[in-house]
Amino acid sequence: MSTVVKRERGVAAGLTREAVVAAAEAVAERDGLDHLSLRAVAVHLGVSPTAIYHHVTGKDELVDAVADAFAARNLDARLPDDPTERVRELANRLHQAGLAQPGLLSALVGRIPDQFPSAHQTYTEELLNALVAAGAREPLAHLLYGMIVRLCLGDVIARTNANAPARTPLADRIKTLTEQTSLPLTARMMQSRERNRGQAFEQQLDIILRALRD
Repeated sequence: MSTVVKRERGVAAGLTREAVVAAAEAVAERDGLDHLSLRAVAVHLGVSPTAIYHHVTGKDELVDAVADAFAARNLDARLPDDPTERVRELANRLHQAGLAQPGLLSALVGRIPDQFPSAHQTYTEELLNALVAAGAREPLAHLLYGMIVRLCLGDVIARTNANAPARTPLADRIKTLTEQTSLPLTARMMQSRERNRGQAFEQQLDIILRALRD
């Protein structure tokens, strides 16, 4: 006579927390962070939603775990020794990571997770330390940190919107705008932005970093 061994929730499905987080990342990338849920992750894995609760207690913890994995994977690497260049490198990594996953960048910004240690809070500390080492007093470092994060987030949103499917191609919309004599400054700005899209982020970052030299 065989004996049935009762297993804990999640163990029967052979799940690990890492597998749950990886599945959550896949769901977020496919459907967007707004559609991330424990039920969606369960469907992706082909298990019962109760199996997911063995590894995360709810959506907030799931979002924290996904954002943390995102930060650890995309933002962790060797940094320049020069403090100002370290700030630049950290900003560029945050920007590039955001371009890869816009929804997850917004989840990182200003979020204080329930569980520590946290990769994205460690990243915040690293950037603040670099700003202080580059010569900013702590209040200025806080201000510059916020400006860098908003620059990254704003540029990511702008690029996402510019690349979104539309009835009329972006180039044609800009051409129409430039032909509008009532909006000359806006037209020239949009033309310049489109021509210098790859350089605009660095130019704006340079303006922020000048505060470290002044």
